[in-house]
Amino acid sequence: MARGRKKTNLTLDEQLEKVISEIETEEIKLKELKNTKKELEEQIKSNRIKELDEFISSRGLSIEDVKELLEKE
Repeated sequence: MARGRKKTNLTLDEQLEKVISEIETEEIKLKELKNTKKELEEQIKSNRIKELDEFISSRGLSIEDVKELLEKE
């Protein structure tokens, strides 16, 4: 018959240290996720700018031409 894990009784101080350690670990993970998010957003923005530049160039327009067209609206 399978037995469950043996529970260890931690003191309040040990429980507190464990919780503090878990919080620190999760904060590190959160910081890494935020950095990844920022990098992805920058890549998306760069791709959009590149796509827009290629579109403008394919139409034979300059940035100034596009600005003028947008200001007329």
